[in-house]
Amino acid sequence: MKRAIIRNSGIALGLILVLTACGSEQSGSSSQQFSYKEMKTMVVDILKSEEGKKAVEEAISSPSSGGGGGGGGTMSMKMMPMQTNEQIKMAVKDTITAPEYKKEIEKIMKDPQFAGDFAKAISSQNKQLHLQLIKDPTYQKSVSEIMKSPEMMKMFLDLTKTPDYRKQTATVMQETMQNPLFRMEVLSLLKTVVQEELQPKSEKKQDSKGSDGEGEGQQSGKEGES
Repeated sequence: MKRAIIRNSGIALGLILVLTACGSEQSGSSSQQFSYKEMKTMVVDILKSEEGKKAVEEAISSPSSGGGGGGGGTMSMKMMPMQTNEQIKMAVKDTITAPEYKKEIEKIMKDPQFAGDFAKAISSQNKQLHLQLIKDPTYQKSVSEIMKSPEMMKMFLDLTKTPDYRKQTATVMQETMQNPLFRMEVLSLLKTVVQEELQPKSEKKQDSKGSDGEGEGQQSGKEGES
């Protein structure tokens, strides 16, 4: 999930850069051409600034950031010069994937407000991605290997020892016991066990001896006939 959020953070960064580029055009500096290095520096500065974080949060949480906002962002990108458009794409891509900026991006994504709004904005895309991955045999095999790993087994074992897990388990058991069919099966099983336990031990021994005697008698009869 963490990787998916970082990967999809390009959407938010793209929104910031589009707003920045449009602001430059509106101020009469549309003829200015940013170099790739300058564009990349701009991305990093925006990531570190509080204004940039706030702009991304507002763009993600606003109602227009859905279908209508997406159309507006696309139109703004089309209105920008092709060179600037490509520079923005490359700057965003390199900034997200560069190791030196990984910690900075992770730090931003740890902000509860930002992470919450961003997760809501990309929840539908993530859901669709997981649905596609579940059908992939390679993904299924990888998940199976992870679940069988000693670390994962230990994690599950530790989870069963937590109070919250035990409380939830008790709740599930109580709800299950309220099921009429399940209760009938349990009562039937208990009835059988009680009947077996109440049966006198002497009768059990006699039954076992009787069955042994019948077996020996049948065997001796066969030997006499031969």
